Amino acid sequence: MAPKLIIFSVKFYGYLFKYAPNITKSMVLNAGDIMRKEVDTVSGEVTVLDASRIMMNNSAGFLIVERDGKSVGIVTEWDILVKVTSKQLDPSKTYLRDIMTKSFIYVGPDTPTNRVVSIMKENKIRRIPVVENGHVQGVITSRDIIRIFEDYMDNIAEVSSRYGMD
Repeated sequence: MAPKLIIFSVKFYGYLFKYAPNITKSMVLNAGDIMRKEVDTVSGEVTVLDASRIMMNNSAGFLIVERDGKSVGIVTEWDILVKVTSKQLDPSKTYLRDIMTKSFIYVGPDTPTNRVVSIMKENKIRRIPVVENGHVQGVITSRDIIRIFEDYMDNIAEVSSRYGMD
């Protein structure tokens, strides 16, 4: 029995290192380990029409709004739908500064992944920026969480079937 546990542990560590190669002291994945570092940022002076095009071209459901190098808001596809389209506002004359969510929820890079998931669930949000010193370092989306969970489950299934633990 002990050899199976050791092999499983080695495989699990390998899984963790795929997402967090710098893990040394603990086996906890943090926000900084799993975030996507590519985040689209724009000025609040961008029109909703232009923002929609950026989001479409980049297959992104949100944009981070910055002013003077600091993150000051977030605009999602839902914001555009509810605050512009449903009110029949002209997207070429409506600016992100007028529709952005100014006090958005975020986490720090050292926030444990299980806490990130809880925050997203409690606040019914599909994406959460990772912020350090007022700057967005990355973002975690519900798709990222699902992808990591799927990889984790695949690894457990592979190990358990390989060593007769199914």
